[in-house]
Formats: sequence, C-alpha cells, structure tokens
Amino acid sequence: MFQSIGWLEIFTLLIVALIVVGPERLPGLIEDVRAAIFAARRAINNAKKELNGEFGPEFDEFRKPLEQVAEYTRLGPRGALTKALFDGDDSALDDFDPQRLMREDPRDTPDARRRTPQPQPSQQQARQQNQPNPPQSPDDTPKGDYGAGGGFSWADIT
Repeated sequence: MFQSIGWLEIFTLLIVALIVVGPERLPGLIEDVRAAIFAARRAINNAKKELNGEFGPEFDEFRKPLEQVAEYTRLGPRGALTKALFDGDDSALDDFDPQRLMREDPRDTPDARRRTPQPQPSQQQARQQNQPNPPQSPDDTPKGDYGAGGGFSWADIT
C-alpha cells in the first residue's frame, strides 16, 4: 500500500499532524484512525463470509474452472503447457529446448555420426595437396582511399 511513500514522508506527515492537531488531541486522533481501520477490515471480512455462505454451493461449478485458470497463470507459459499437454512431465519439452539445441554441435550427436560418412585421413591429405593455393596479396598496402578521413572505404568491403 505504501510502496511509493518512504519513511521520510511518513515522518514528515507525523510532524505536520503533531503541529496541526496538537500534542493534546493527537493520541485520541490516532485511536480513532486505528478504530476506523479495524472496523473497515471487520466489515470486509464479514461481507466475504456472507457471500461465501450464501452463494457457496451454487457457484462451486464456476469456482473450479476459475481456480484452474488461476493455477495455469501462476505456472507461467512453460509450466501451463507441460501441465495441460504432458500431465506435468517436463522431459518432453526438454527435447525441444532451443538454447540446448543451439549449444550442441549437430555433428556431435550419434545420429549425425551414423548419417554422414567420415572421410579417411589419407583422403583428406590427398584433397589438401590437390587444391591450388590462392595467390597472396601484399598486406602492407591499404585497399581503400583513406585521404578523405574517417578510416572507411567501400573498397575494403568489395
């Protein structure tokens, strides 16, 4: 209730109340405010009991689905899906975890090893020897025109 009011503001209100009301009438005012708060709480609780007592049996059929919806909202999206579709078994959704799938290398899985044949080391060496080396360009000369300043040139990209 008092999330936006700090202790400094409450202390300031008490000092102002002490000055405006006066030290003689302040204890009586505090008792009156306290009694009003207790009376309001008691009236709210009595109204709740009266409504539950009068409408209890007739509204049980409406109350159960509402409680189930409230439970699903408390669970969050993943928990609600798990409870509704998989009867609380979370392992089915773990198979489709995108973070885990992105971390794993698809070549490391046993299925991928069975599907793709691995080349022999002698074949890899023969391929590397048959490929021609690309011509080397000297790296000490800049590619773009840096005379205009800024350190960027489209020639570096293309």
